Amino acid sequence: MLSNKSSLKRRLQIVELVRKRGEVSVDELSQVFDVSSVTIRSDLTYLEQQRYLLRSFGKARYLAQKSGDDILVPASDAAMRKASETALARFAAEQVMDSEAVMLGAGEIVHKMIPFLADRANLSLLVQDVSVAQTVQRFLHCEVLLTGGQLEHGSTVMTGPDAEAAVSRRPIDLCVLQASGVDRDGNLLTADSALARVAQAARRAARRTIVVAFQPVLDERSGVAFASAQEIDTLLIDDGIDPPTMETVMRKGLQLQRRDTGILEFRAS
Repeated sequence: MLSNKSSLKRRLQIVELVRKRGEVSVDELSQVFDVSSVTIRSDLTYLEQQRYLLRSFGKARYLAQKSGDDILVPASDAAMRKASETALARFAAEQVMDSEAVMLGAGEIVHKMIPFLADRANLSLLVQDVSVAQTVQRFLHCEVLLTGGQLEHGSTVMTGPDAEAAVSRRPIDLCVLQASGVDRDGNLLTADSALARVAQAARRAARRTIVVAFQPVLDERSGVAFASAQEIDTLLIDDGIDPPTMETVMRKGLQLQRRDTGILEFRAS
């Protein structure tokens, strides 16, 4: 029987179990976790709302709606990405120590770190994304501050001079940033120049910097550089990256460790 110390840990275990099996019934989950089917249905409702899984006919599974069809079909690529991003988020969260001042940048992987920080004590978080702050308030009991700055229409991520100043003037033990790509010189890229400027300010202010990325694209046209791979402490990428990207990162002299969870951990030598 699996551990059932808290609803949070149970829900994280449910996600892992569904990912591994592909599909699990409510009755099976109820037996595995030794809780009622009502409790499991509540867990599945929450996890479906968070887009971790889909409920269907008393079961939980990774599925996606095929465009133009009325049936649900397996979406292994989407499930694989979600699982890899969750593994990256978990591993990045393991690098966060009690009582640290942590700056969390923008990105889905960074957002997914929050539940894995639930057992940290006395954290102080500075966050750039309003939606991340909302998730922090639901999962964690710690100090949480917004960087401030401007919100573009439809965005929850704050950028601009105020955001840059906020991360520059605060003591930061660790900043966690997300990259979308890598250029051929080994620079880490993000979506646009406004995000890059905040990331640059955070990297300069922090004692340690971790960058996470899911299969970053090797293309200088895919974003704006915010740091060289040599300027950060740790780069975490899933092992599905293509060989040219791997070679580009390795040329920067970083030390590679392959983790059992399918994560490539590059550290400054």
